[in-house]
Amino acid sequence: MEAAHVSPSKAVETETFWKRHYELQKASDLSRVEYCKQHDLNYDRFGYWISKWNRNQGNKLVSVKLRSTSESVEQPILCTLDLKSGNRLKIHDTKALSIVLEKYC
Repeated sequence: MEAAHVSPSKAVETETFWKRHYELQKASDLSRVEYCKQHDLNYDRFGYWISKWNRNQGNKLVSVKLRSTSESVEQPILCTLDLKSGNRLKIHDTKALSIVLEKYC
């Protein structure tokens, strides 16, 4: 029986392979779509690995209590975080701020 031929472009894509591309894409100014096109990568496969890593980082979440703005008393903003998603998180509570600083700084 003859061994199957694997072309160099179809080399085994390991987690290390995708992790390296993820780091390079994040360091670039390219969107994931643009990066995949430039590097001839499968967009859906790349997304699979990213979602897999994000699922495994679930233990990094911090629970917070939310209050309706109609019920809350106006408190000074202690810290404002601009998130990668484009959202802004305003922290008014010293306990919440200390948890964020402890976990992420």
